[in-house]
Formats: sequence, structure tokens, C-alpha cells
Amino acid sequence: MENTITRIAPRAAKVLGGLALALMAGIAAAADDMPATAAAPAAPTTQAGILAAKLAPDRAHKMVNKWCSACHGYNGISIAPTFPVLAGQNAEYIVQELKYFHNLTQDDRAVTHESMFEQWIINITGLRRDYRYDDAPRNEPRAWDFMKGVARDLDEPTMQALADYFAKQPPVAGRPADTGDAAKGKALYLEGDADRGLIACQSCHGPDGKGQGPIPRLAGQHADYVSLQLKYIQSGIRNVEQMQALITNLNETDFANLAAYVQSLN
Repeated sequence: MENTITRIAPRAAKVLGGLALALMAGIAAAADDMPATAAAPAAPTTQAGILAAKLAPDRAHKMVNKWCSACHGYNGISIAPTFPVLAGQNAEYIVQELKYFHNLTQDDRAVTHESMFEQWIINITGLRRDYRYDDAPRNEPRAWDFMKGVARDLDEPTMQALADYFAKQPPVAGRPADTGDAAKGKALYLEGDADRGLIACQSCHGPDGKGQGPIPRLAGQHADYVSLQLKYIQSGIRNVEQMQALITNLNETDFANLAAYVQSLN
């Protein structure tokens, strides 16, 4: 049965597509007046803040060695294709995600990933119900649990130092994917599909897939990771409302094609 999103998405895409093109034209016209990089965080003024900022680079270096490298690689290029590449990722986006994990509470997990009753059973018995997408090589909610543990005690200067470290690493080179049709993915990425409610991905992530500020870099990202994230967003496991409404009418073949294309970008 047709739902509201399915019915209005194509029309919404045409309207939003025009707005996106107008916005991008405005950005291009104002490019000469924009700073080359985002403004640096304000310098700390308190004694505690000054000390935290001074210790942040060393703490970040230890975090990379002890924790980050296990999944993402010391240079930010993960070996496992279901863990995201961080090398060359936008620093502002990394800080944004670390803050999310830092602030993720048990109540958030219960509402987002499991019912309150199921969470109560887990707390009492120690047993866990299998999450959705059990056949996926990487289980997103459990990965969030791990990242919450990593980010729990991080202060903002250390988050910024970690983000700066990975942002400065050389990005991974584009390469062909094992699955998906990169040519079809390119068409979806650059042109969208108004009939199915998809605005061109480049409207936010840029024609080169490098994103900007809090919008993540996609160029060179593992295709497996991108495909999984699109699946999680569409299903609601990962809550990205802006994207969920736009990709509701896409299928796993579309996801594979888009993922193959962005992995091919440098």
C-alpha cells in the first residue's frame, strides 16, 4: 500500500532539487568571500580549559595507538571494509560524531535500538536479543556501544585533536568495488532520481564527494560501509531524518551502485 512518503517524495524531490541547485549557485557566487577553512575553535580561557588543550595532542596520539587503530587503522585507512575510512575525513564531521557517541545514553539506546521492556530484560538477565540485520558483517548498534565506551571520557580538545589528526592523513585512493555498477551509481549521485524522490547526492556531499564541514567526505569510502549505512538509515536503525525521507524508494541495488561510485572517487 502506498504510504505518504512514497506518494509525496517525487514531488518533494523536484521542489527540493530546485532549492538545492539555487543554494549551490549561491554558494558558488559567494565562494570568493568565504574563508578557505572553517574557523578554528575559540581558545580556552579557563585554567582547566588551557590545561586540557595543552594535553589534547598527546592524549589523542595515545588514543589513536590504543583504540582507534584497532578498527580504523593508524593512518585512518581501515582494512575491514565495514569500518569507515577516517583518513582525510572532514574534522568538523568527526568532532560531531564523537560528540554524539560521547552523549549517547542508555535511554537513547533503549529507544533507538530496542524496546524499553527488552532493555529491562537485558539489564536483569544479561541476555541480548539479536538485532536486525543479523546477517550483516558489522552490527551497527553494537558498534555504537563500543564507540560510546571509547568516546565517553573524551573532552572536546581531545576530540578536536583526534579529528585534526585523521583529517590531515592522506585520503585513500579511489578503487573499483567488488559489487555494484559504478556508472549507474554516478548517475544517481550526480543527477538524482526525481521520480523516486532522490535529490542528487552531490547537492550536499559535493560533485567530488568530499563534503564540507559537518557533511562527511564520501570519496574513497569503503563501498561495503556506505551500502550498509544507507540500509541502516532507510530502516531507521540509524536516525538521519533528512536522508531517510529521500532514500525511502531506493533498493539495495541502488545502494550498491551508489557505494561503488563513491568508492571509486579520489
